[in-house]
Amino acid sequence: MLEACDISVTLGRKQVLHGAGLKAEPGAMTVIVGPNGSGKTTLLRAITGDLACRGSVTLDRQDMHALPPHALAERRAVLPQASVLAFPFTVLEVVRLGLTGRIALRPDAAQLPTRALERVGLAGYGGRFFQELSGGEQARAQLARVLLQVWEPVQDGTPRWLFLDEPVAALDIGHQLQVMQLARRFAQDGGGVIAVMHDLNLTAMFADRVVLMLDGRVLAQGTVQEVLTDQNLSRAYGCRLRVSSPPAQGATYILPQAAEMA
Repeated sequence: MLEACDISVTLGRKQVLHGAGLKAEPGAMTVIVGPNGSGKTTLLRAITGDLACRGSVTLDRQDMHALPPHALAERRAVLPQASVLAFPFTVLEVVRLGLTGRIALRPDAAQLPTRALERVGLAGYGGRFFQELSGGEQARAQLARVLLQVWEPVQDGTPRWLFLDEPVAALDIGHQLQVMQLARRFAQDGGGVIAVMHDLNLTAMFADRVVLMLDGRVLAQGTVQEVLTDQNLSRAYGCRLRVSSPPAQGATYILPQAAEMA
């Protein structure tokens, strides 16, 4: 289990996280949602060690931030919101950056970057320059790199983790579904996934657990049905929202209840 407890972050003179926390288990997809500025990305970056924070983050009862970099790289991979490359790397060279640790020692290691590109729908793109790709294609190329780093969701009996910050923000609906299915499959195969999302409907479709944030605090966390309620969402987003479940499919979805703000 991964557990973040009492996480507080101050940026400059402003405290942006106030004792936030979450619990996530391998084999499940945990999604962090909330309005802009609620602290979603800050919480994710604090958990992954990209931001200094107060509080504790433990992975299987170990202090996650105390793990050596090489050991941490073996256990988890992080996809940030955006990545900027200053040099003309090819797509395949970018993906190969994820070929680290024991994955690089596999007999089929040379073929894995190409397989990772195929997995994200970029077969045949390896020889192109990264800067020539569209924003959505660049996002999927970076996802291929991250997937390669933790290619096996469970290694030697130890679950591995994906941290994804808005992984579908730049994608069309078909590729959004593709990426969410990849993340879901990683969890189903025994790995852990923690993702920051804006799309509440995709969250309802794919999440096992949801963490709803507001003003740097966790407003609610639990199952989709426990967290994505009319009351919680209307309070978090400042407008009237209704959560509905169509009888035929039984899938939760969220619609604005009124055009004007509440």
